Amino acid sequence: MNACSETLGHTAMIIELFGPPGAGKTTLLRGLCREMAKHGINVKTVNGYRLIEYGAVQDDSPEVRHAIGRIGRKIATSGPVLLSTLPKDGVAARLLASIPLRSLTWSWRMKVDIALLCESWRQAQESEGYFIFEEGLIQALCALVLLARTPSIDVVRDCLTFLPRPDLLIQLDAPQETLRRRLMDRHAQQPLLEVLLFELGVDRGLRQADISREIGECLRQDGWPLIQINGAEPHDFGKVITRVLEERETAPSLAI
Repeated sequence: MNACSETLGHTAMIIELFGPPGAGKTTLLRGLCREMAKHGINVKTVNGYRLIEYGAVQDDSPEVRHAIGRIGRKIATSGPVLLSTLPKDGVAARLLASIPLRSLTWSWRMKVDIALLCESWRQAQESEGYFIFEEGLIQALCALVLLARTPSIDVVRDCLTFLPRPDLLIQLDAPQETLRRRLMDRHAQQPLLEVLLFELGVDRGLRQADISREIGECLRQDGWPLIQINGAEPHDFGKVITRVLEERETAPSLAI
């Protein structure tokens, strides 16, 4: 049974990406959508603040994707979630209780993001087809550890026992200097308000790279369906596409 919600059947294939900012998640997402479309596979993309989008490829640039409109969407979805009480036995409440954050502001934001992610998981698992989470629950776990009061690898391992497992988990990483350059370029292109509200900053982004690597090792040891990708070479989709096609062959309900 999925930890986010109870479902009657599993007819969806869920793929989740995670890695530090600047590792190439959006680039990989777009490439995967294009390559899967060549094999007749239609993909629905998912991000926490955008929920599920029924378009195979997003053509907007990072500057547009992270533009001022994102602030309006975030505000519109935040209010009802912030005022709600999360189910105590649900993933969102358990994650936030397991890893208390230093900042009340970040606690509010992570409550919204994780609650929306769980809702997206519920929608995906109750649907049919292929879903790619650009930033899913493992990404949220990495962010929580980064912002935590007293992060602990033991707490991370405990959290992994109740997080729902995707059918395929793709970890992206890149050399530290590549990440630094990309993060500095990204921040230079974004409006100041956008940076203040949504971004972690260059130093925190680089710290999250170390956290992602540690969590990736935990996932590997625990037998999660993990593929590791070098984000400095984002066009190497072969092993991911091969894995997706293998999954389709063994899951008749997902046949196109």
